[in-house]
Amino acid sequence: MKYAFIFILITLTANISKGQNLYDTAHTKVFAQYLYNTQQYHFAAEEYERLAKNNYSNSLDYSIKAIECYEIAYDYKNALKHFEKYVLPHAESNSQYYFSYVKLLIKNSQYNTAYVYCDSVKAPYTTKMHNIKYGLASICNHTPIETEFILPEIRLLSTSNIKQKRLFPAVTMSAIVPGSGRIYCGYVSEGITTMLRACFEYLHLIYGFRKYGFGDPYPLFFGTVSVCFYIGNIFGTVKSVKKFNTAQKNIRDGQIIDYMYNNLF
Repeated sequence: MKYAFIFILITLTANISKGQNLYDTAHTKVFAQYLYNTQQYHFAAEEYERLAKNNYSNSLDYSIKAIECYEIAYDYKNALKHFEKYVLPHAESNSQYYFSYVKLLIKNSQYNTAYVYCDSVKAPYTTKMHNIKYGLASICNHTPIETEFILPEIRLLSTSNIKQKRLFPAVTMSAIVPGSGRIYCGYVSEGITTMLRACFEYLHLIYGFRKYGFGDPYPLFFGTVSVCFYIGNIFGTVKSVKKFNTAQKNIRDGQIIDYMYNNLF
C-alpha cells in the first residue's frame, strides 16, 4: 500500500508539473549542439546519429552533422561507416556528397575504392577530381590519366622516381657475407648483428669439428643450426628489401596525400 501511494504521488507530480520527455527531438538537438559547442565531438556525433535515426524529415542534415563531428574527432572509421549507411544512398548524382565520400575513403586509406568513385564526381569539382584521381592512380599502381588539368605539383609527385633496392644484389651480398644485404638496404644495426652472429656460429662450428671430429653428433648438431641460420639470413634479406621498398613508396604516397589535403580538399 505504501509503495502504491508513492507511485501514484510521483505520477501525479509529473503530470501536474507538466514534466517533459528529455529524450525528445527538441531536447536531443539542444544537447547535441551543447556537446558540439563544448568540443565534445564524439558524444555530439552520437546524439546527431540518434537524431538521424529518429527524424525522417531532417535525417540527412543530422547525418551530415554527425559525420562532421566524427571527422573533427579524427574518428574517420565511424564517419565513413555513418556516411555509407545514411548519406551515400541519397547521393544519387550529387557531386558534393560523392566528393565528401572520396575524401573519407582517402582518410581511411581505401585508395582503390576512392579511385573508382572519382568518376562519380562532376562539376564544380571536375578539376580537383582529375588531380585527385591522377594522384590515386600512382598510389594504386594504375595507369594515370592524361589531361591538361593536372597540376604540376601532382604530376611531379606522381611521376617521381621512388628509391628502390634490387633483390638480386642484396641476396647475393648476404649469400657471400651474411648481413651485408641488410646493410645494403639501410638496416645497419640488423646487418652488423647478423654478421657477428654468423662469425660466432662459424667459429663455434670449426671448434667443434676440430675437437670432436666429423663423426661426433655435437658439431653435426651445431652445423645444422649454422645452416638454418644461413638460410634464415637469406630470407631475412629478402624481407628487408621488401620492407625498404614499401617504406619508400609509402613516403611518396604520403607526400601525394598531404598535397591533396592541403590544396585539393
